[in-house]
Amino acid sequence: MRNGRQKRGTPAKRRRSATKPILSTEIERIIRERERLLQAAGAAAALFSKLNIRDFPSEAREPVRRLGAVLDTLSEETLTDAIALLVGRSSLGALAGTAR
Repeated sequence: MRNGRQKRGTPAKRRRSATKPILSTEIERIIRERERLLQAAGAAAALFSKLNIRDFPSEAREPVRRLGAVLDTLSEETLTDAIALLVGRSSLGALAGTAR
């Protein structure tokens, strides 16, 4: 204490404490975005597992192939999480085998 006043903390400490709410807000936003992306991937995987490429018009076949290629690059854990989020844990066994 100097002159009867108490220091409130160094500028670096104040910046760090001000950063915490920003950081937690950003983490929450990223988690929500991941959940939406997992929902989209799960829906795409479920749809893709039911598709027959020959049933599509020729101009739609390339985008369907690209979707399949993207789904194929997902890890098994990510794809399982995506399907689980989409259909719930109870139906996971039925779809998990057909999604890849």
